Amino acid sequence: MKYINDDDMWMEFTKRIERQLHEQYEANRKYQQRYPIDIPNDVCNHAVLNGIQIDNNFNPKVHDFVPFMKSNDEELFIWTHKENSYSALVAKVSKDVKNENLWKNIGAVISLAYSYSTTFEHLMKLDYKWCYYFNSNKLLLEHTIYNKDYYESLPIGTVLKLNDLYAISPLIELLLRDEKAFTAISLFYASLKTHFCCLICELNKKTLKSHPSHEPELWEQASEISDYEAAIVQACRCVEALLGKPPNKQKQKRFSEHKEKWIKQFDIEPDENFLETGTTFIDFYYELFNLRNKAAHSYGTISFELERKQTVEAQCFAYLILRAYVEKHVLTQDRVTKDLRIDYQLIKKTDYRWGTNQTFKDDR
Repeated sequence: MKYINDDDMWMEFTKRIERQLHEQYEANRKYQQRYPIDIPNDVCNHAVLNGIQIDNNFNPKVHDFVPFMKSNDEELFIWTHKENSYSALVAKVSKDVKNENLWKNIGAVISLAYSYSTTFEHLMKLDYKWCYYFNSNKLLLEHTIYNKDYYESLPIGTVLKLNDLYAISPLIELLLRDEKAFTAISLFYASLKTHFCCLICELNKKTLKSHPSHEPELWEQASEISDYEAAIVQACRCVEALLGKPPNKQKQKRFSEHKEKWIKQFDIEPDENFLETGTTFIDFYYELFNLRNKAAHSYGTISFELERKQTVEAQCFAYLILRAYVEKHVLTQDRVTKDLRIDYQLIKKTDYRWGTNQTFKDDR
């Protein structure tokens, strides 16, 4: 009978483990070579924008991949990826975005533009789902997608008609072009995510409101006041991005010049009454910064005297300033169609009166 000593067994076991580790290392190396994660790159530069779907009322066929809009670093396509399913919005992204300090991507811009267009009743957020070796003639399910959860279903989200996307294209163009607008809307979006209020109702001058304001119940105060503080800070930052900090009122010349800026850049008369607060726009502007200072520099304490009413007023003020800036600086639809190279013939094929997820077939 042949005996194997412990040393021989250990050596054999060690070699086997080393061989398995080497094989695993080589498999990982080849996988990383095939699926590099420095996205976007040559093999992964298309992303499905998850959080939005496109209605098929423009009669697309399965595997249609139609150019729709183009910015400096991204081109948007409408991809009908599956039979009788809503189409997807796909971005083809240049590798040049890696050289930018901040890539102001089209997904973030559409999210902000759509949210603004609904008076922030619907806060959209789009996510990039990157497809390796993208091929529009394959199903989405056949693609390898970066960082996709196993049970995640793609795409999901708000269903928009191309007419809807075309309608917000002036906002999209403004956000791509104007850093002030992008910053201000981003900050206001953040304020409403922290503390939501219905701007449509709050700005309605009628007595009856669908969503009347109310202060928190006694048992709700402790958990909500910190949200009020954060929302006020972001609303004030939105105003600051557009108007800057208030000048010293004692310096009359500087103060008068600042009021002129309101009229020229925003078409707002600073001495008009602001809603039903009992104060003017310009006076509330100063009050807003006082609120912000108390909220941002509380030195480790919570301002329990802060009311929801003050937060809502701060958000309404920021929105009115933001809306005035947008309306003053947005371009015409015709100009935007040309600048963003929108396929207007595709828009003309759509019918806003009806919607469907059904795909078109030549034989019917």
